[in-house]
Amino acid sequence: MKILTQTLLVASLTMFAVVPAFASHGGDGYSRSDRIMERLDRQQRRIAKGIKRDELTRKEVKLLKRDQRDIRQLVRLFRDDGRLSKRERHYLQQRLDRSSQQIKRLKNNDLNRYVRLHERYGQRDYAHRL
Repeated sequence: MKILTQTLLVASLTMFAVVPAFASHGGDGYSRSDRIMERLDRQQRRIAKGIKRDELTRKEVKLLKRDQRDIRQLVRLFRDDGRLSKRERHYLQQRLDRSSQQIKRLKNNDLNRYVRLHERYGQRDYAHRL
């Protein structure tokens, strides 16, 4: 009887320790794929800010947007089965890391950006860079 009581006590204590851990895992309705999509959105905002501040050339923007589109397509493809596996998440995080580094590198490489043409003479106007 004493062994049965001890076993039940240990089992109930284990349940009280395990159930909250499962409840907090994704219990807020916030999935890992949502975090990936938020990260993609942040990168999109960084690209838009780079365009607005003339930090990116047209070719750079085209390259970055293509990369962003490819990552979004991968997310959709990986989520087709209803969830992201650990391997898929890891691969997407690596792609996002590389994309983030590429955005940073291209925004800071000091190439001439979206050169504006002077309205009156049809000449390139570099004065906005001074």
